[in-house]
Amino acid sequence: MSIELQIQGQGLAVEQRPIDPVSTLQREVQRKLGRCLIRLQQYERLMKALAIDFEIAGPSDELMAIRQKRGEVVSRMTLGQLVAELTGTYLQPEPPDTVEPEWGPADSQRIWFRMQTRMALQPEDYERVVAGLKELVALRNELVHHFLERFDIWSEAGCHHADAYLDAGMAKVDSHYAELRQWAITMDQARSAMGAFMASPAYTDLLFDGIRPDGTVDWPTCGIVRHLRTAETVLAVDGWADLGQVIERMNLMHPEQALKRYGCTTWRQVLHESKQFKIRRDQGSAERPGRTEFQSLTKPLQSSDIN
Repeated sequence: MSIELQIQGQGLAVEQRPIDPVSTLQREVQRKLGRCLIRLQQYERLMKALAIDFEIAGPSDELMAIRQKRGEVVSRMTLGQLVAELTGTYLQPEPPDTVEPEWGPADSQRIWFRMQTRMALQPEDYERVVAGLKELVALRNELVHHFLERFDIWSEAGCHHADAYLDAGMAKVDSHYAELRQWAITMDQARSAMGAFMASPAYTDLLFDGIRPDGTVDWPTCGIVRHLRTAETVLAVDGWADLGQVIERMNLMHPEQALKRYGCTTWRQVLHESKQFKIRRDQGSAERPGRTEFQSLTKPLQSSDIN
């Protein structure tokens, strides 16, 4: 009940006017509707922040511009489009139901970079998450486009129904927001771990010399093999390079290519382990000492290629 006071001369007159209960209920429905829409916008903003960094690829000197363009595209996406992007890239069933295509840089003369972020879920968890996200999109569309069609908020009963619907909807949105926030934290932790790895000597060894963190070597593209091929090109006579001369050149020009980095104790072991070269032994003569020679393979290594 409302009480209105009127002053008449020196006395007070009290007039009581009833408050319309529907108006009070309407205001509460409006408050809860606004709260749901604000949280949905927070959800969209967080998902857009994630979507920008699901994947990035391109020349290293253009990555910032590429990311900016990606941000412009993402900023125009609807919640439905964002969910489709999320479930088609970041979230994957375990094992993945798609095979990643091979990726090759368009320009081999530039340094290219590609990073993908994925969260693998068990099939039943993946289906649950996808269904929940579709339900969230439907809720958002209902609130924005059809709320007044569904609920008669000019009646007391309609306000009560709308109020209960909004309470349940807010609980769903809050649950999805908490889940998305955890995904964002996980992605940020993954990026931090990747950044720490990229700042480590192990990453430099992998990137430039093909030495993996577990100590195994990508022999065809590793640093020591690349430099051996270069030395061979410079020093070869009739297609064969003297290993002794190559070692002198390597020690002078590339002392960082230490044998122990590749798990080897001799240069001949490098030639054998890499399986990238033919090797032969020149026995020499009374006038000339023997020597080991090698040349790059143009076909897979056969046992007869090593003498």
